Amino acid sequence: MTTLLAHIKIKPGKSEKWETIMADMVEQTFATETGVKRYEYWKGQEDNFYYCLLSFDDKWAFYRHQMSDHHEGHDFADVLADIRLEYVDPVEGAGGGLEPTTDPALPGNADENLMIAQERFPLDMAGWWTNRK
Repeated sequence: MTTLLAHIKIKPGKSEKWETIMADMVEQTFATETGVKRYEYWKGQEDNFYYCLLSFDDKWAFYRHQMSDHHEGHDFADVLADIRLEYVDPVEGAGGGLEPTTDPALPGNADENLMIAQERFPLDMAGWWTNRK
């Protein structure tokens, strides 16, 4: 499984456009993708700041999501001021039923999109998790 928390800063005056894009992204993701466990957007307390909680069956489902036509089809550069993806791992017994985040090796028969996504979004899992599993 792969779970992330995205920290998202939107350009001033772009929140309405951002929320319209996000509504479309959520609708398209659940309508067209497989392997999606959670895909939710939240407004933060800081002006123009949002969070997204994403959880997928595996990193391949996450990579397919990132490379999907509906993801690639929006003008994120117009609305995003900054985004940081943080890979997270559920606390055993308190993680909402989600499985641990894992980082399997890229399969030998991976298509070009998976290879591109692996390069763009490598899993960066905290070393201290290993001792907490």
